[in-house]
Amino acid sequence: MESLTELLVDFMNRMKVVGEAGSIQLAAGLDLSLTQVCSLFILEISDHALAVHELAEQLGLSVAATGRAVDALAKEGLVSRREDVNDRRVKRLTLTEPGEALLLRLTEAHRDGLQKFVALLTEEERKDLSGVLVPILARLRDEARESG
Repeated sequence: MESLTELLVDFMNRMKVVGEAGSIQLAAGLDLSLTQVCSLFILEISDHALAVHELAEQLGLSVAATGRAVDALAKEGLVSRREDVNDRRVKRLTLTEPGEALLLRLTEAHRDGLQKFVALLTEEERKDLSGVLVPILARLRDEARESG
């Protein structure tokens, strides 16, 4: 298991150079912290409008720190806050159109980098990698649905 872990670390480090340079440069050019960018991605994949405390739990941060990050995102117009219909003390968070557009730009930059990586592979390697990734991703999606 340790050798596979080391292979994955090496692979991910090389992917950062080949496949993620463009998205990292784009993200670095934003006036956003890593926490704020992560918050946007979490809100994007959530199946419901998250409360600040739910987002904090997923980020592994305090509610206060998450609240400050969300305040800045709302100020930039990337996130909107609205009162929960059942509890006015709770604020629900959703992405705004500018927030969605920003994530789309980041995702496209990431996709472009991954296409460069895929182009380096032989046809057989592409087939083999797809064959391995499809069942793993299906299991990870199932686990996320069950735990979510």
